[in-house]
Amino acid sequence: MGTVAALVPDWLEPLRAYPRWLVLLCVAAATAGLLALLARPLKWGLYLGLVGVGALGLLGFAAWLES
Repeated sequence: MGTVAALVPDWLEPLRAYPRWLVLLCVAAATAGLLALLARPLKWGLYLGLVGVGALGLLGFAAWLES
């Protein structure tokens, strides 16, 4: 347990004064909120990435057909 405590930044130490369940609940709520904010841009980024991979595959296939 001492190794884990050494990895935690000093500014998180005051959270030890609160009940563990409350801290974990707040961290879970903050993580869910951040994920909800990022979900739409991440989804569109994934779509654009898949279109880019598809376009590169199509261009590679067209180059292969020409050779």
